[in-house]
Amino acid sequence: MRFLLLATLLGLALLALAPQAEALERLHSYYELRDDTEALAAQYPDIAIYSEHGSSTGPLGLAIFSVDVALNITTLPEAELAALPTMYVDGAHHGNEGMASEAAFLFLQDVLERSTADPAYLTGKRLVVTPIMNTDGHLQDCRNNWNGVDLNRNYPWMWGLYGTSDTRGSCPASGTYRGPSAGSEGETQDNMALMRSLNLYAYLSGHTGSNDIVLPWKTPYESPDHEYAQVIADWTLYQRFLNESTNVSGLSYRDPSGAGESIAWGYGARGAVSVIVEVTTLQWVPVEDSTLRQELANELLMYDMAWENLLKLGGRPVVIGTGPGELTVRNDGWGAAYNLSAGGIILPRLEPGETATVDWHDSQLRYERILRNPERDVDADGVVTLEVGTPLPDIPNQPVPAVSPLAVFVVLGLAARSRIIRA
Repeated sequence: MRFLLLATLLGLALLALAPQAEALERLHSYYELRDDTEALAAQYPDIAIYSEHGSSTGPLGLAIFSVDVALNITTLPEAELAALPTMYVDGAHHGNEGMASEAAFLFLQDVLERSTADPAYLTGKRLVVTPIMNTDGHLQDCRNNWNGVDLNRNYPWMWGLYGTSDTRGSCPASGTYRGPSAGSEGETQDNMALMRSLNLYAYLSGHTGSNDIVLPWKTPYESPDHEYAQVIADWTLYQRFLNESTNVSGLSYRDPSGAGESIAWGYGARGAVSVIVEVTTLQWVPVEDSTLRQELANELLMYDMAWENLLKLGGRPVVIGTGPGELTVRNDGWGAAYNLSAGGIILPRLEPGETATVDWHDSQLRYERILRNPERDVDADGVVTLEVGTPLPDIPNQPVPAVSPLAVFVVLGLAARSRIIRA
């Protein structure tokens, strides 16, 4: 508490001494961001719903709040909402990384404003944003949660393998304490429960400190000699996503420093393209010498890119031609599509940009948009659905084959012979 008081006094002093520029802007406190997020959603009642779906582990029980965005969200049947391809954005697993929360809020604001001008911006998609995951830490300017756990080392995927501590953290030193067991913390459990309810295509988790993009786990591409390096099965998809991200934001990518991170669970268990976006090198500061939007401009471009290309994050076959008993399909996704079938022989794999012809005996083209993984989370309340049905036109009447004169002659000959034999 003494540290919090000193930090607050220092912030006020800096604010008083700072040059009075129009660009000067202060970060939200926890309570301000909660109230502003609720007020923002209320401005768009037909497409946005504010909810509080969890609470912190500390004695204050601070709400973990989110905004859910989709066309006609208040009247959409629950099953249809759950089936929508979804992008999930969260911030501040580390409570002292307030700029990550600002990035989530600004992105949410942008999507809502653009959707008012152009409802097609939301067509066929869903966005869920949780600006602050570690609400106790955000309030206290502390990396860890109330229990001294680094929430971004607490997820049950590669938990404790590397880059973590077995010593409880305390502010201001904090640390990388992974917790007493995998998924032990209430905040972690709340976030996993939320993600299990979504048809996740993309998961962007905001952090600060290095200003780059972080992969789900140590990989042979970036850490070839690391003991626990593992391939990313959908690496072609990830490469395209990372290249597009770099093109719009200038951010490079790297392997993570620790295991048990939220994005490891997001990709490993839920099958979403999952990355950390380190939105700035700054940690917690009381004021910015530029506007928050200016500071986060490139990172917000990456968030926009992910949203606008959400439906391409995986295989995405489209029908480009039909004929008697066959379909011509092209994969417009950024990753391979697997096990394509329209009721006939299964096509095992269709690479991005490839075209193929498949048998057509069903009203749907079925495929898996990413590679199946038997370790993925398939519990009853959050099945990972990789098989996607694409409605097709009615199957055309098959033409009646013409009968050749030779075939008629052969049939008549056989019939005559049969009569002779019987006689």
